[in-house]
Order: sequence, then C-alpha cells, then structure tokens
Amino acid sequence: MKQKQLRLKNRRGQLQIAETLVSVSLMLILALLLINAANQVNNSYSNTMNLQHAASDILLTADEAGLLRPVVFLYDQIDYYSDYTANLEILTDYIDSSLTANIGFVLRMRTVIDQVVTSEYIYLIGSQANIAVLQQGGEGIIANYFAGSFSSAIYGNFADQYLIDLYLWEKV
Repeated sequence: MKQKQLRLKNRRGQLQIAETLVSVSLMLILALLLINAANQVNNSYSNTMNLQHAASDILLTADEAGLLRPVVFLYDQIDYYSDYTANLEILTDYIDSSLTANIGFVLRMRTVIDQVVTSEYIYLIGSQANIAVLQQGGEGIIANYFAGSFSSAIYGNFADQYLIDLYLWEKV
C-alpha cells in the first residue's frame, strides 16, 4: 500500500515538473513573438540599405513561392485574365504585408529583347502617379529581378524575358 502511494506521488511530481516546463516554454515562445513584433513595428527603413534588402527579399521570396512569375508572364494573356488577377491580388497582399505602413511601393517590369532592356515600364502594381505623389521628395530604392522564362503545367511555356523592379520609398 505504501509503495503504491509513493508511485502516485512520484507520478504527480513528474506531471508537475512537465507542466512547469511546458508553461515556461510557452512563456518563452510568447516573449520571442512579442520581441519579433516589436522589432517589426520599430523597424525603421530610414537606412536605404535596409530598404534595399527588404525589396530584394520580397522579390526573391515571391518568386520562390510561385507568386511573381504568373503575374509577370500572364500580364497580357487574355485567356488567363482571371488567373492573372487572382495572382496579382495575392502578390499585392504579400508585398503589402511584408512592409510597414509608412513604405510605398510600385511593382513594374520592362521587356528584355536581345539583351537590351526596353525603356518603357509596364506597371503591375501602382503607377507613375503613385511614385510622384507618395514619394514627395523622399529617397527611394529599386530592387531588380530578372525573369527569363516561365514553365507551367497549367499555362504552358513562356520564353519572354523581363526585368522586374520593386520600387520602395518611405512615405513622408
């Protein structure tokens, strides 16, 4: 009988230790999440190098996630207009959620023909007017990304080449 009581006490003690460890782990995770959230809120892009890294990371991640190329290559494809607009909306939401509220952005592209970049921009998100109004004399950066082809089981193969620009600036 005494031995059974000792086993029960040992199990209760082990359960209390496990509960304590779980509680401490959860508090630690919560603290890390709060620190990360505070860093994002306090993150100032006044240093253009930080803004440049953010823009490059956004373009790279968007391409790796399969968001960027469907928007770029389906831009003028009437057959896939609904897919284009759905992908454009997701891409816009992704870029917007990756930046703080005080950062303006425009996503644009230029065609590359025979290794020569055309001078005319095609605006995918935003416009030249957005840049002029929102920048208001502040400093902006441009991150470039080259997309040389797009192969998709749904949309087919595209061999066009584009230079994609993500233009970011701090709103004044």
